Amino acid sequence: MVTLKDVAKKASVSVSTASYAINGSTLITEETKNKVLKAAEEIGYRPNGMAKNLKKNKTEIIGLFISGFTGPFFNEMIEGIQDVVIEKGYELVVCASVDKHRLLVEKHVDGAIILNYHMDDALLSAVAHQKMPLVVMDRDLQHPFIQNVLLPNDRGMALAVKHFAETGVKDLGFIAGSTESYDGEARLEAFERAVADHGLNFDRQHLIRADFTEESGYEAMKEYLQSHTEYPRGFVSANDEMALGAMEAIQEKGLHIPGDLALVGFDDIYISKFVSPSLTTVNIPRKTWGEMAARTLFRMLDENLEFEEEELSISLKVRHSG
Repeated sequence: MVTLKDVAKKASVSVSTASYAINGSTLITEETKNKVLKAAEEIGYRPNGMAKNLKKNKTEIIGLFISGFTGPFFNEMIEGIQDVVIEKGYELVVCASVDKHRLLVEKHVDGAIILNYHMDDALLSAVAHQKMPLVVMDRDLQHPFIQNVLLPNDRGMALAVKHFAETGVKDLGFIAGSTESYDGEARLEAFERAVADHGLNFDRQHLIRADFTEESGYEAMKEYLQSHTEYPRGFVSANDEMALGAMEAIQEKGLHIPGDLALVGFDDIYISKFVSPSLTTVNIPRKTWGEMAARTLFRMLDENLEFEEEELSISLKVRHSG
């Protein structure tokens, strides 16, 4: 194996000078640095990343903890995070299992982004410190070394409900996800506030519980339509996947969308504009959200804890379902 000593010999410099050059030190001249780097390339020297990182007390790895890989929501968000991580010269490790929190506890990463409701608030509060900053995307935690980069659920639900108010739909229902989801429950609460603000009607007997998947949306709506003879003219769904499943159950029942029952989703996943009828939904720029989370984390790694939070721009995509 080629060693640093071999590089020094090839470049006719001391081992310490070769080390300075490899590690980008300003203590040596540019000419000497280039000579050493050229020698290293010629003999195929690769620095020991683990030893280098131990010396710097850094791994140069960012952890991303998500609740699972299923569904179309995560792809663009991860792409946004990855773009910023690469730009900063770091690597990204993505984990979708709750028991991988040892990567945090044992400091195998320099910082982490959390979008995994299985990970307890207490755990995150315990591991977060100056040398292990965290960004959370799925909860609101108050901690000096945790920053919240949350979706604008209030603004999104206000857009959805306002649309129904403007189209003359006064009675609404809601398709909710798991009660364990911060965003899901935040959207339900925001929906109820917006309904009250616009003077519309929502009775909790028209609250349907699913689990954020298309299949669960289908089964929940199918069961609801079997057990109800009267239902509101419009439904808002906490995400697009449940809305798409609900659409299938509604059409299977022989009802027309939006004539008999109108639907508005949340997320604007790719398939939403291609189903029939196309889904009216709140557009969330997921890649931008991921970029915001990553930029926030790197500011924290630079020990810059005082900065203005970015605001995510959202909009309502009006299509044919409502």
